[in-house]
Amino acid sequence: MTAWKDLERRIAVAWGGRRRGVYLAGSDCVGAPVALECKRSKRRVPEGRWIAQAAAQGRAEGLPWVLVVAGHGDRAPIAVVEHAFLLELARRSGLIALEERS
Repeated sequence: MTAWKDLERRIAVAWGGRRRGVYLAGSDCVGAPVALECKRSKRRVPEGRWIAQAAAQGRAEGLPWVLVVAGHGDRAPIAVVEHAFLLELARRSGLIALEERS
């Protein structure tokens, strides 16, 4: 088992899904409420092409997208999402008061 497969597996399980096989088209996870893309990077810096790939997968699957980037040996990866998605999660969780809309 390689480290990137292990990362995909861990992240998929954390989101309630499972890792997609390497030869199957789509995001790195199936059965999750988001389209997940997982990448490993020595510097833990998300690259523009990775963000574009995650956004494209989200559009293709009709789901919000999440890009997870982990450094080598990293047990606390970072996530990149669209701001509107993060804001909606914060509002739904009660972290931010819901605005009354007229």
